[in-house]
Amino acid sequence: MNTTKNSLSKGYVMEELLRNYFLKTGYYVVRGVPFIYEGFDITDIDLWLYGRNSSVSREITIVDAKNKKTPQAIERIFWTQGLKIATNATNAIVATTDKRVEVKSFGKKLNTLVLDGVFLKKLANSEDPLVNRLSDEDFIAKIKNYSLNKLDGDWLGRITFSKSILIKSLNFDGCIEWLGQGKFFLEQSIVKGLHQETALRCLYLVCSFLTIALDYCMKELSFVEQNERSEFIKNGFTYGTRGSTGFTKILNVAMGLVEEHVSNGHNISVKVRKSVETQLASLNSSILAEFFSKAEVARSLFNVSKEFESLAMARNFTHHNLSSVELKSVLFCLLDYWGIDRVLFSNASIL
Repeated sequence: MNTTKNSLSKGYVMEELLRNYFLKTGYYVVRGVPFIYEGFDITDIDLWLYGRNSSVSREITIVDAKNKKTPQAIERIFWTQGLKIATNATNAIVATTDKRVEVKSFGKKLNTLVLDGVFLKKLANSEDPLVNRLSDEDFIAKIKNYSLNKLDGDWLGRITFSKSILIKSLNFDGCIEWLGQGKFFLEQSIVKGLHQETALRCLYLVCSFLTIALDYCMKELSFVEQNERSEFIKNGFTYGTRGSTGFTKILNVAMGLVEEHVSNGHNISVKVRKSVETQLASLNSSILAEFFSKAEVARSLFNVSKEFESLAMARNFTHHNLSSVELKSVLFCLLDYWGIDRVLFSNASIL
């Protein structure tokens, strides 16, 4: 399925037009990000924007876009402002066909930017955003084109889950999750010849999530020496956001309960601790730490994440071999971390 502005619903067209607009203004943009709270599907964020203002400043903006005859703009402003607080976003934007001046005034009062009907009409007359890019609907259709995607690891479920992490875990916990998802799609690209392109697109998208989260983590390390950055990154990729201290506390509590309430608890506790230590020691976190702690790599992460996203959504598929040196360096570093031979992957992924 190849969508155009005329084949999508009005609401989806507006979202794609807005995505294209924000991409051109320099943001990293993801459409349809699920907001899940304590296992409940609350809503989807129409557009999730990430901006890098400087080496120490980042901003996250959520966009609510409604293209309806009765847009109920005032209610949407209330809703989006609450969503901004719930998701810890920096800014909130409401895009509405409503043209009343009072709506923009009310939005300003609640610190919510309103893109009104006048702006959206101009946007609708701009170039078709789907000439060079896939819509989200196209992307999903490509995954569903593999009839066994649900049984063979649930490709679509993994992508949906990967998107949801952007809201709840833009940190090392999220990075560890994306590393797992990325390895899955990379392996699929090697063994699924007929669906290799789709697997690579999914890999690129997950890599864009990973690198944007790393860029976010790096804002705290701009003026830190490389050896300190390396240690911080290694600690994060090994133990997660809590670090080794937090991880050890949780492990101590868990093993304490085992020793207290389980028969032969002490011996079990010793075996579990040894097993955990062995697994952590087997991680190649130092590979990631050495690479991502480099100042030039850290500076390039934002642009690399946008490039990965562009590869994933390009209407005419473009292989990563034709991408920037920075992007290929990130991808090859991940291959080394996953223990996958670069030549094997390169040979297998030539379409």
